[in-house]
Amino acid sequence: MRYPSSTLPCLTGISARFHGLPSPAATWLPAITALACLGVVSTTLSAAEPANLLRNPGFENASDPNLLAGWTATADSAQKATPSGTGSHSGQRCAAIPAQSAIEQHVDHAQPGPYLARLWVKSEADQKITVLLSDPARPWAAYSCSEIQVPKGEWKQVEAFCTLDKEGGLTLAVGGTSKEFRSYHGPETEMRAAILVDDCQLFRYEPSTVAELRVLDAKGTGNAPLTLPLAGLPVAPDKSTFDFAETVVFQARHLVGTVRRNDGGLALYTTDGASLKPRGLIIPSTEFEVAQCLLVKAGGRTGLRLVARNGEASYTAWISPKGLVSVESKKIPEFTVRGSRMSYGLLPSFVGTDLCYNPAKLTGVTKATLPSTQWFVGLVEGNDSLLVAAWNSPTQAVSLGLVGDGDKRTFDSLSIDTTQTGFSLSFVEHRDIWHKEALKEDYLGDYTPIGWQRPFPARWMGQFFTSPGGKASFHSPYNDYSFPIASAKTRMWGVWFEDWNHYPFYFDGDKTVVHFEKSFAPNGDALIYFLEPAAADLYSPCEIVQEALGAEKAAALFDFDANGLRRLKYSTPPLFMYDRPVCATTTRLSKIKQEEKPTVGVNLATHLYEFIREIRGRVDQYSAYFTSMKGYLEQEESTHAELKPYLADLEKLVAEAQSKTKKVYDTPLPTVQAKIEAMKKQLEQGQGDGFDCGNLDVRSPAGEQDDLCRRYNRLVLRLVQTAALNCGDSTEKAVVARHIWEESRAVLHQPTRWEPRRTVYFFEP
Repeated sequence: MRYPSSTLPCLTGISARFHGLPSPAATWLPAITALACLGVVSTTLSAAEPANLLRNPGFENASDPNLLAGWTATADSAQKATPSGTGSHSGQRCAAIPAQSAIEQHVDHAQPGPYLARLWVKSEADQKITVLLSDPARPWAAYSCSEIQVPKGEWKQVEAFCTLDKEGGLTLAVGGTSKEFRSYHGPETEMRAAILVDDCQLFRYEPSTVAELRVLDAKGTGNAPLTLPLAGLPVAPDKSTFDFAETVVFQARHLVGTVRRNDGGLALYTTDGASLKPRGLIIPSTEFEVAQCLLVKAGGRTGLRLVARNGEASYTAWISPKGLVSVESKKIPEFTVRGSRMSYGLLPSFVGTDLCYNPAKLTGVTKATLPSTQWFVGLVEGNDSLLVAAWNSPTQAVSLGLVGDGDKRTFDSLSIDTTQTGFSLSFVEHRDIWHKEALKEDYLGDYTPIGWQRPFPARWMGQFFTSPGGKASFHSPYNDYSFPIASAKTRMWGVWFEDWNHYPFYFDGDKTVVHFEKSFAPNGDALIYFLEPAAADLYSPCEIVQEALGAEKAAALFDFDANGLRRLKYSTPPLFMYDRPVCATTTRLSKIKQEEKPTVGVNLATHLYEFIREIRGRVDQYSAYFTSMKGYLEQEESTHAELKPYLADLEKLVAEAQSKTKKVYDTPLPTVQAKIEAMKKQLEQGQGDGFDCGNLDVRSPAGEQDDLCRRYNRLVLRLVQTAALNCGDSTEKAVVARHIWEESRAVLHQPTRWEPRRTVYFFEP
């Protein structure tokens, strides 16, 4: 076990019956499982404790009585932490961290996956402390900043979670943060009293349930629904081929399936160890009565090959031990997954935002064509399951089937073209794995806990639609966005919303707290879900896609590094004091000492031009994108006249964007550069403390282009959403939407620090 036993199903005894184990194991495994379910036997007996990646985690290394071996003070600490020989949580020593100070440790090599940090903390006062866990080289992809309430005078275990998408380093820090840190990273609380820290852990979480594949030749069951315990003869694992006499049944971890011989369907179930839940039926589009069902093995994979009675059509369902079914077919143009009733559908994108499909909004159609973004996540009715599908090519047509009316309307099928290549499918199972929250007026202006609590640590997303209350406009557009839920109250400038504001979602322990303001008033429903590897006994949607498409193709599809901030081409020293927004730099100049003017002052002024030049380059990128998009839409309109009404809505958004650049370009870069050079000459003269830019002030053109980049980012997202959510009645429209989605992801790469992006890392004032 890698996490509390409440997250683990009691699978062992049921697994024994599924797998047809020999009688000794079948005798004692169910007994142990029954006791474990009653709390008599700990489920931790079956797995080793995970390796702690930290050096000197209990501070017992006493090679130098004044130092904490393996740990260092953070750069902004007010004082250094020291070892303490009294009051430890365990052992002889612990770390004593003064107020407004923190310690940290860096792990050089950490493998991809989810990580948990746990520490015991004892405080001199009731207060909040900060626990930071991140990859400092790629914080936009791996970052967690938690503020955690600790009581006075008693030990409390605190926890932080972070996921690495690729091998990298991890830094764990605990304690207090400076005012400057809080201004730039969002948290609000200062640690005013000293704390003790002991028994620290940092480990990579791994699922506890063994991933293995078992296949049975079940007799006499026909097409009847499966029940527990499963009956049948186990197929020897060393067989390279096996011709099933009757019904085939397989179990791959939590996934159970059987072949329907009358129509070639593959019926899928999931199990928690105590029961089976029907989850879907994979059906070939051609008439398909199974003449032969073979167990086949190739390239380290195991599959079921089904051959139709006509002898021409066939398909192989490759089944991985982790519960992934991958379909490869011959002369079957399409497969449909039926019976998985989904309340919402997601086309995830870590660049920009996820595209969310609400069946209640897709009226007048029974089939909705999707842009072929290569992976789909369905939020299954009951809130305890996610359907995850991935397909090999962006040219494969994909669609959703709809049934019902009004609020009871759902997606009941997913169809995927298999003319040229195949697809993969799995389910992620856990209680409360997704949640819908109606946004209430009571949430405006207050921090309000909602009824849903996170069932396990993960990078949870909060997707919602908000409006400023009036008509959507360029300056205050609506947001239909997927926000990573923060782990602390977070105040920020701009980004998703105008001016100073507070982030809409954060976790207080396991409690989910929401907060909305007049600039993003609560409206409609919020959806909460997760996609990336988590600290739970499951395989996440991202891990399923990685297995289905391969690590390299999945990494390109996720493209986490697209969220890395733009960097200046420095001619000044590459120091944080220089790499700041124009307003912050100008404020610093206004207080500069006379003796620093010819050195620091000139560097600050030089930086002003660098900063404006780089952001102007970003405006140029957006301008080129909208020009290119205008040409593409005009070409599509000339080729497909029937798409004119659909394309017209997109062309309006492009025209709106193009109308907004004039004010920025009215101030050419050479004009800005001339002002900066004049400013530097005055600074070199160095007369008196402080500096008044006067008529050389460049904040106005800087602010205008900063704001334009943020709004262009939102408008690109609006263009993508408009194209994708309105293409359902036409394959040709879906091709257009796919093109816009792909081009938009390219232009959203490496945004400015005020543009929306899929991270809660490093907000700049």
